[in-house]
Amino acid sequence: MTLLSNALSRERNNFDLVRLAAASSVVYSHAFVVQMPDGNIDAVARLLGFDYAGSLGVFAFFLLSGILITASFEHQRSALRFIALRAARIWPPVAVGSLFAVFILGPLFTTLPLREYFASPHTWINLNTVTTMFVWAPWKLPGVFEHNFAGNMICPPLWTLTIEVHYYLVVLLAGLLGLLKTRRGMMVAVLIGLIPFLLRPHLHPHLALSLRDLAEKPGGYAYFPEPVFLAGMLLYASRSRVVISGWAALALCGAFLALRGTPLAQPVFYAAFGYGVLWLGTTPILHRFVPRNDYSLGIYIYGFPVQQCVAALWPHLDPLVTLPLVAPVIFALAWLSWHGVEKPAMNWIRRRLARRRTGALTGGAAAVHDVAHVVPQAPLR
Repeated sequence: MTLLSNALSRERNNFDLVRLAAASSVVYSHAFVVQMPDGNIDAVARLLGFDYAGSLGVFAFFLLSGILITASFEHQRSALRFIALRAARIWPPVAVGSLFAVFILGPLFTTLPLREYFASPHTWINLNTVTTMFVWAPWKLPGVFEHNFAGNMICPPLWTLTIEVHYYLVVLLAGLLGLLKTRRGMMVAVLIGLIPFLLRPHLHPHLALSLRDLAEKPGGYAYFPEPVFLAGMLLYASRSRVVISGWAALALCGAFLALRGTPLAQPVFYAAFGYGVLWLGTTPILHRFVPRNDYSLGIYIYGFPVQQCVAALWPHLDPLVTLPLVAPVIFALAWLSWHGVEKPAMNWIRRRLARRRTGALTGGAAAVHDVAHVVPQAPLR
């Protein structure tokens, strides 16, 4: 039994392990999406009947992000530092992923002559990762995967990253308004966070807003990621009161099993799942298995493209047979992403911010006053 507040430091939690499992579950579930249907389905979907492993992996990501991104702003106490650290964490690997798609994957799999492929404006638009991050423009390359069962998109899972960025902005706005300091303020922040969830802007034929149709879930999902992030924010606000116990997690699982087949089954399941994620992320039993590096984002970026490559070559291969084929390639790319892009980018921005802080500390009494409230940097997530 532990308090959530006592498990937020990197040395006291297993969140990197949970994220690794979540990213792997997305890859597992997509094996049944990219290959030609053969009657097999995701084991989680078969057991639950209303959700599948991939969406649960995404929900785990969003729950932890709601907690940790809110904590990050509180630790930074600076909008500039928060923005710089968030941008350094996600933009470089996405940008390099787009380069990989355009210059390696595309030339290998396009059905067009290379001259025509590189002459097409549809090739180069995929390098506009700013649009990918903020408004979700899917990567599509001319002549690539055009005959695949899953369609010609390169990395559709990135749509969830766009939502994540939107909620970074929600945390930023709430932090600037001073709403993250109290539970009452956090409730107001959550209400602000409901705005981009419930309202949908339309640019054509003219700018307009409409209410979201909650009956239209994301493809394959039984629920939405956005409220899960907001739930994480509320958990952070109550972190000193949230008790995490293995017995409580077991009791919630038992409640779900007892209620299967009733209208209460789904809400109880998501409560049990969320609490289970917290227990797995904090139990000392798993500390020894926590990876030293966070490969989850690289797995998330490169998983679907690699699976699409296998589907293009062997579309009728059993989904489960593809997993041992794609896993080493995906992990190798994730390893390169972490050690060659993500970690260097984070270390670079940390040095820049530390240099800026040092300069402020030696720049006079006014500068010292400006940084007096800066606390040590929280671990990047």
